[in-house]
Amino acid sequence: MALSVRNMVFVALAVFPLCASAAWKLDNSQSQLRFLSVKNNSVIEQHSFKEFEGSITDQGKVQVMLDLSSVDTQIPIRDERMKSMLFNVSDFPKAMLEGEVDVTGLSDLKPGETLTQQVSLKLNLHGAINPVNADLRITRLVDDTLMVSSQSPIVIDAKAFGLEKGITALQEVANLNGILPSVPVFVNLAFVPES
Repeated sequence: MALSVRNMVFVALAVFPLCASAAWKLDNSQSQLRFLSVKNNSVIEQHSFKEFEGSITDQGKVQVMLDLSSVDTQIPIRDERMKSMLFNVSDFPKAMLEGEVDVTGLSDLKPGETLTQQVSLKLNLHGAINPVNADLRITRLVDDTLMVSSQSPIVIDAKAFGLEKGITALQEVANLNGILPSVPVFVNLAFVPES
């Protein structure tokens, strides 16, 4: 009887290899979340957020929480203006991205292999929740880390989140002709197995 139980355990582990380490936690130190802004119709600038956390559950539920006060534009006064005038971090300190990935394909990935998924997400930003579509590339690394990268820009419409007043305020204080409300976002997120 002990032999058949041992065989059953072996078969279960072989059939469900992902179950033992199916949950992943976002590693902020290996991850990047960047976005572009376009001012005066032609000047493109790259910015980033430095602090975020997240997870992927064994059912494929994805959650990424972004600390909006960690915005980094490489210009301290602009960082402060974005925090107070655009994001209003005193009232809305975080943004939350939630969705689901298909984990069935992840269990078949060997280190170095990649799959792509089109994922429908919900972004909670500035008190509004709107759908966001992302075309993602997921790569399994040797240490079972999952690298999740955007294959194409994830375009956020700032108007859909009630940020147009903040954009206008930034435009006026910086004496700009305009700031485009469509914001391309690029992610490169490392999810490490939870221990």
